[in-house]
Amino acid sequence: MKILIAVFLLLSGFGAHAGDIPGARLWLDVETRGRLPYAQEMVLLRIRGLFTLPILLEKLEQPDMPGFRWLPIGGDIWTDASDGGRKARGFQRTLALFPQRAGELAIPAFVHRLTVMDPSGERRNIEISTAPMSLRVAPPPDTAGQWWLPAQSVSISESWSVPPEALAIGQSTRRTITVQAFGVPDDQLPPLPELRAPGLIAFPAPPERHTVISVSMDAATAEQRRQALRRPGRLATVAGPDGPRSTISYSWDIRPTTDEKVTLPAISLPWFDTVKNTMATAYLPPRIVQVDLAGPALAKMEAELGITATRADAMPFYASALLGLLAGIAGFAATWRLVRAGTSSHSHGWSGGWSGRR
Repeated sequence: MKILIAVFLLLSGFGAHAGDIPGARLWLDVETRGRLPYAQEMVLLRIRGLFTLPILLEKLEQPDMPGFRWLPIGGDIWTDASDGGRKARGFQRTLALFPQRAGELAIPAFVHRLTVMDPSGERRNIEISTAPMSLRVAPPPDTAGQWWLPAQSVSISESWSVPPEALAIGQSTRRTITVQAFGVPDDQLPPLPELRAPGLIAFPAPPERHTVISVSMDAATAEQRRQALRRPGRLATVAGPDGPRSTISYSWDIRPTTDEKVTLPAISLPWFDTVKNTMATAYLPPRIVQVDLAGPALAKMEAELGITATRADAMPFYASALLGLLAGIAGFAATWRLVRAGTSSHSHGWSGGWSGRR
């Protein structure tokens, strides 16, 4: 199978270049990890050039690429190089391609327009182009209806504004779940999951998405890369392997309506590891949400209401009454808020994971 893939890549023009202009070469390199990429998997495309002609002006024209989404990875890089013992200038532009469907997709020619100085000292305009090529893309493997997320790494974490195991009566806490992935843009990360658990009221906030561009800091281009990191662009850049680094945060304001323990189920996010070429799962364990009936908030509320417990088992009775009153008020307020906002279908629900296919 690897031999067949290698033969196909060779026939498709990987690493091909148009070498019909003396002193100027331009070609494409594609990184595919030795196999056919899947739809929506990141593929790095590098446009490379090598020039011995003195260049006065230059502009690389990028063609339309139907069937692909793409992101620029850093800026154009020029380096000192050698071509057959002659001093030369090396050129590189890196794009992260995301094929949007399976099949054979065309990558048209890139055209480099140059103004050079010929041996007689005259200015001359020339054009050099890459050889057109094609990229064969495999369909995603069957994921049983789960969200398709091909990435090089995925992690999931959570934070709480107030520890959920010891909430005061009537107190809310904000739960924030953060998914980080390398090798995908943020709009490829899954949508807000549902949160549903008896005994809880939960109000979701809009997800917050963010993408930065990671660029490699190899020895040949380190200084130019450092300069590029200081220049603001549409997306911020950081040092690291070439590709997008994305984050999405989901938040809910959660309030218990019972004095009993409420268990939020474990969360699992299946994803496809493009490095190991296998499915993987990001995981969060179950969490307990509970009101601390013996906490200082209860004693303070009893004192303000003039309630004095006369026996050891009286506290749960008063606590349940107070919780019932607070739950009734909170439930009425929640219902009124949902009716006014028209979002009743989004305020409850927890599947313990993500479904759907992107």
